[in-house]
Amino acid sequence: MRLWIFLIVLLLFISGCITSTQRTIKLESQVVPSKVSLERPEPINVEATVTNIGTSQETITADVVKTEGLFIAYPNQTTFTLKPGESRTITFTASMTYDAVPGEYIIDVQTKTMGGDVVIDRAKLQVVEKRGLL
Repeated sequence: MRLWIFLIVLLLFISGCITSTQRTIKLESQVVPSKVSLERPEPINVEATVTNIGTSQETITADVVKTEGLFIAYPNQTTFTLKPGESRTITFTASMTYDAVPGEYIIDVQTKTMGGDVVIDRAKLQVVEKRGLL
């Protein structure tokens, strides 16, 4: 039985039904500051650094997935073109909503190329009730 499954998978690879995709972009994201207090709200920056690791020019669109407890403001331009080896950092500004609660917030940052390559990275934000608490 296992031999049949192996043969079917092998045939799918050979016929091109299953392809291994090579990434053309690299994404690294972070939140600055990484820890904020509900006591004194401050501006939060979600930074997405995109690098073209492919061999040709890529047009890329960056996005931040809606995160409960945060209001995300988009920069004027979220679509840009990178030459091979080139990088760019896009900054999304965020602020806590009135119903935000203390805890760890996971912010999904997503980039897409015109060729269909999608890369997702997660940035973390720690929200505390009062300043000075861990």
